[in-house]
Amino acid sequence: MKKFILWAMVLILPTLMCAHTLLLHISDNDDDTITIKGEFSTGEGASGALVKLQAVGSQEILLQQRLPDSSELVLSIPNVPYEVILDGGPGHQISRKGIAPKAGFEKTAPQSEVASPSKAMSQSIPLALSVCLGLAFVLLGATLFISIYNTNRLLKKLNAAKS
Repeated sequence: MKKFILWAMVLILPTLMCAHTLLLHISDNDDDTITIKGEFSTGEGASGALVKLQAVGSQEILLQQRLPDSSELVLSIPNVPYEVILDGGPGHQISRKGIAPKAGFEKTAPQSEVASPSKAMSQSIPLALSVCLGLAFVLLGATLFISIYNTNRLLKKLNAAKS
């Protein structure tokens, strides 16, 4: 029984370690401001996470501020195309295209720049993939271990019944 509990803990621990992802919500307030809300998929707020508004073409940081305890910020919409980046710490960074003001942006960014994924998103995909593959191999190993263990138990019972 102790071995079972130990194996259960070994299998559940990696799942608990990566059991949350960072979520970014951007809503238009219809007064040339946006509300940015950060939270984790567990429902926990992302207070203290760094919010950056970054110009799409020049990569210039337009605004940089931490989320307060309420995990919500109300900010003025920039006049240039931008993206909102929420940085919740190592492995927890997400970005979204910014909402345009009512009058529209002053200038438009080149299409190639808008279509290219941000560095944060391209770095998080290999990390997520490696975590999922690692978890898959752990589960495969656990399945093989349990299968071999049960097969050996059945063989012992059959040998005992023949004797």
